[in-house]
Amino acid sequence: MYAKPAFALRILIFCNFLTFWPQFAAAQNEPATLTQICTPQVTANVVVASAKQRYDAGQRAQPPITDTYNGFAWPDTPTGVLKTANGYEFFGSDGGAHYRQLWQGGYVGNNKSGSVVTTLGTLDNPLGSGDPQDVSVSPNPDPGVNPNYPSYGYMGGGPVFQVPAGMPGAGNLLVTYHAELPDDALYAALGLAASSDNGLHWTDLGEIVRLNQAYAVGLDGFEIGDGPLVLSPNGQYFYLYFPDWIANGTLHTTAANGASSTTNVSVARAPVATVLEAAFGSSRPHAVPFEKFYEGNWHLQPAIGGASTDLNPKSAYQGYLDIHFNSAIQRYVMIISNDTTFGYAESIDALHWTLPTALGTFGPIAAYPTAVGLGDDPHILGENFYVYFTFLPSDGWKGGLLRRLSVTCQ
Repeated sequence: MYAKPAFALRILIFCNFLTFWPQFAAAQNEPATLTQICTPQVTANVVVASAKQRYDAGQRAQPPITDTYNGFAWPDTPTGVLKTANGYEFFGSDGGAHYRQLWQGGYVGNNKSGSVVTTLGTLDNPLGSGDPQDVSVSPNPDPGVNPNYPSYGYMGGGPVFQVPAGMPGAGNLLVTYHAELPDDALYAALGLAASSDNGLHWTDLGEIVRLNQAYAVGLDGFEIGDGPLVLSPNGQYFYLYFPDWIANGTLHTTAANGASSTTNVSVARAPVATVLEAAFGSSRPHAVPFEKFYEGNWHLQPAIGGASTDLNPKSAYQGYLDIHFNSAIQRYVMIISNDTTFGYAESIDALHWTLPTALGTFGPIAAYPTAVGLGDDPHILGENFYVYFTFLPSDGWKGGLLRRLSVTCQ
């Protein structure tokens, strides 16, 4: 029914990039010499989903929203964007609670907050005029795949990857989700869920990333975000970026000596072919183990609880991370949000990054940045691209908006 993203274009871009790889290889060992190519300029900051549009969409949502406190708290994560034959398809979490309901003959709700909402619209109107499909992530048929599932108080996602033709599960979707363990602090993990019906149903595949700091009652709150799956330079691996909390023997992110124990940017990876086979080619769908990048090595630390290296330790920007390849400059681009100010960084190998520069201040609350390309594949950026983000004023979700920046490389 919907046109698939131009994945072939993405692969072609990566193949062209690999042709020039040798001349850049030295940069892997000399990250300090990497300088920024693009000087990003914000040329517009507009509202693409007003508070009223959000409210009206929530009244149409299917299944009907039963959380009268938060209402339609969308988008409560970064968004995923796919280009279709008639426009664009957007995916993002509704932060409201979703109580158990039967819809279209299937189990789609639970008592958690968070979900994966699908809307059909345009780049100027992501909500469109149809009914948002507001679907909770259902438990895996095998409880052993994710024994932590019953413990989550929140489980929502937005960043999606559509499987290309010729691979297991072609046309199906993977989404990275943000799952929180309920207690007196924010402790979250990252996981994968799969859909074979374009987002009408999602099935949990299990966790793939946890902080190095183990869960415990009394922890400081810490935001791990919810980033997209990013193809490695050779196209063989999924990279997933996140801030990490390196365990320091206390329940606090800052140790007794005042030293920070958190990273600005950490990354984990797993083979693309293995991930897709386990998710769509197995009789027992599940996520495969990811590995964190640590001290120059991929094979020392598991992504569930392992340690990680900070890829940008001198960065002045921390928070939500969104990473995409930019074909105009042949580099990866990272957008960072600390809830108020956005930063911008670049990388050749997706491991060594330029020191981030300021993109602008867009608060009081400006969260969940999502960069979107204007070509056939929204995951590939160009000389001009958009950055969507959730804007919350002092009254929170009641007046919440979805805003969009227009960014030009100079």
